[in-house]
Amino acid sequence: MRRGKGAGLLAVAILATASASLAHATTIQSGDLRITVLAQVAPFALPRATPAPISAFVAGHVEEPHGGVPPQLQEMTVDINRHALLQSRGLPVCPSARIQPSTTSRALAKCGGALIGSGQFWASIVLPEQGSYPTHGRLLIFNGRLHGRPAVLAHIYTHNPFDSSFVIAFAITKVSKGPYGTELTASLPEALGEWGYVNRIKLTLKRRYEYKGRELSYFNAACPAPAGTRLVSFPIARATLGFSEQTVEAAVNKSCRVKE
Repeated sequence: MRRGKGAGLLAVAILATASASLAHATTIQSGDLRITVLAQVAPFALPRATPAPISAFVAGHVEEPHGGVPPQLQEMTVDINRHALLQSRGLPVCPSARIQPSTTSRALAKCGGALIGSGQFWASIVLPEQGSYPTHGRLLIFNGRLHGRPAVLAHIYTHNPFDSSFVIAFAITKVSKGPYGTELTASLPEALGEWGYVNRIKLTLKRRYEYKGRELSYFNAACPAPAGTRLVSFPIARATLGFSEQTVEAAVNKSCRVKE
């Protein structure tokens, strides 16, 4: 199976998990790159201090405003506010080698216990001297490892016009200072841009599981409203996307209410 380009929207998807609780569309444009994201997060009411389970629906579209091919994504960094928490204690771990290469059904059979999100993607396969072919497939997100350290693995598979799969690994690093407490980073080799690009996704991020008799959640967040207030808006995530000729940086705010 060959690998293809398509991680740009994944970074936006992770960033958008912290968008407003009601469906909210955001458009970011820089040069010849336009990214549109629709996100919905639940619940809106959260504890003031202790992160509680959340789930998110994300839809995204990346395009070149004049109809051309979007630029190649090479590197990405997603910083998550320290009031949000990725919790993987006791959750099964999926090594990248176990699901690459792999079909969607095979990846689920091998690593279903580590699944933390799923959805669909739409892409254009670009082959030299043969034009482009539209394709559609499944997108799976797993709790994984990268060089022995915690990571988030994104697995994409399609069978049209030929069987293709790839895995993008996001390394997870703790940040000790500033408003952001967790950083996710990924580097994309040139090989990912050889035959195509993803231009649209729909993704649900949610995973609750039991560990030692307790119910836990991979995705969690608190509402850091100051004392004496119950409603607040704050930057919960920041994404930096490095393309071949430009870098796009954007922060996403979340509005929340302190749960009674």
